[in-house]
Amino acid sequence: MFQKRPKVLTVFLAILLGLSYCSLPANGAVIQGYQNPTLEETARKIEIIAKTKGIPSVILKAIAFKESGWRQFDSNGNVVTNNSGSRPGLGIMQVTSYNSSDKNLVNKLKYDIDFNISYGADLLNAKWDMVPQIGDGDRNKLENWYFALWAYNSWNTANNPNNAAARGKAAYQDSVIRYAATEYYQGVVTPVKITPIPLELLPAGTLPKSSQIWKTPEPFTLGDLKVGTGGELNRGTTLGTVTRIAGKNRIDTVNQIALTGWPYGTDTVIITRADNFPDALAGVPLAAKNNAPILVTNPNELDEGVIKVLQTLKPLKVIILGGETAVSKNVEKKLGEVLYWTKDIKRIAGANRYETAVLIAKDFPKESNIALATGVDFPDALSLASAAAANGIPLLITDAQEVPEVTRKMLRELLPRGLYIAGGGAAISSRVIEDISQSSGIASDSIIRITGNDRYETSAKIAETFYPRTDELYLATGQDFADPLAAGALAAAKNGCLLLVSPQGFFINSPTENYIKGLQPSTNVKIIGGEDNISQDTVTQIKYLLKQI
Repeated sequence: MFQKRPKVLTVFLAILLGLSYCSLPANGAVIQGYQNPTLEETARKIEIIAKTKGIPSVILKAIAFKESGWRQFDSNGNVVTNNSGSRPGLGIMQVTSYNSSDKNLVNKLKYDIDFNISYGADLLNAKWDMVPQIGDGDRNKLENWYFALWAYNSWNTANNPNNAAARGKAAYQDSVIRYAATEYYQGVVTPVKITPIPLELLPAGTLPKSSQIWKTPEPFTLGDLKVGTGGELNRGTTLGTVTRIAGKNRIDTVNQIALTGWPYGTDTVIITRADNFPDALAGVPLAAKNNAPILVTNPNELDEGVIKVLQTLKPLKVIILGGETAVSKNVEKKLGEVLYWTKDIKRIAGANRYETAVLIAKDFPKESNIALATGVDFPDALSLASAAAANGIPLLITDAQEVPEVTRKMLRELLPRGLYIAGGGAAISSRVIEDISQSSGIASDSIIRITGNDRYETSAKIAETFYPRTDELYLATGQDFADPLAAGALAAAKNGCLLLVSPQGFFINSPTENYIKGLQPSTNVKIIGGEDNISQDTVTQIKYLLKQI
């Protein structure tokens, strides 16, 4: 049985991108020119919020259509309101139960469609709790919502169907379930028949009593919840978990990734600088090859949190990535003191980022595949590095318009059979690809470029290429390198997929959404970093797409 939900309003801000309104106005100021999301976006919003609130989405959709036609704003960009009384109905759910003196609350109800839907859902749940129970109280039986629908408009005799019929009108709740049975927005909603409580069973001129046993009308219809009778996906289906790995700051988040991924310690640890990415770009394949976590530290001082992690992991070997300007001699000396049980501390450092990547690639077998990304920025490189690492493929980096000589030489030595390239022509030009093909002998049909319109679409396409299916999905920010660097090492070690996500989430039908939607509900998801990097609303979207809510 679904547990009663606390009557606490939860704010769902920016569940989806693509909203065309601006920031909330302050202190009751009126802002003109707002626009409604598309019908498809609105449907998704209602579905997500309904499921998180334990309400079949067809119920909440039909109420929203009855109340406003799914409109938060009218054609002039003004908030939809009924303009009656001291508390007019506001927005898509035509909310009237609010403190009109709370200007912040009123503004949210007016200008934030997600908040308005969520508030309306909370009100509906409050009505569910107050009205007589129908049948076994299974929230997934649509017919059991009859009295709650009645009360959403007002729990009074005016909505008694007998009284309404005497006035030649349909009761509010009967109108809602009639809308639910129609395709009121073609191609966006699916008609669902809901059986009302028979008119003759309802007492005329009064309200239904809690003391009376109200049976679920038949035939009854199940909604889209995964609770109660018949609401599960499939008998025996195992749902994955969604967990967040986050620390107090970027170094601490990386520490938590290491402790989560290697709870019983590790033979090898890789350390690089926390404040810049160049030397770290090719570190993920090296980490995967050694089944090692990556830690980051301040260049001139070994971070205290990193010391504690090293003392917990007890590595027998440490590999420092980068020269002494990246990880200082002082840090190296401190490592020797902390890791008193081993002398195996090695540094891999080239004259520049390109040579560092080449030195790492020397440890990989010849006549295999190679991954190539720009050395100027980190998102493409880290997305490709993690996927390549899990397949034993090293990463080399290049400039956009010219192949560094050290990289060209390494390509000749490795004799690669194929080449994966991350990013479009602005990241790696066609001239560079032609140069690589000629100097290394790689056939043009063995060169695969993976690119999107931005770093997130490129990351999603890399995921599709290497992980059409995965049991483990790691989501990290595309705005900073430390989280995806450490998460990429863990993902590669677990043969999981790293996916970069914008702090604002992702659009409907975007490559990111479509990739996640294609995964199984059993997929385990690791959210890397705090809510500033990946919001809880984005997490809710992901659970929804994976059918985990």
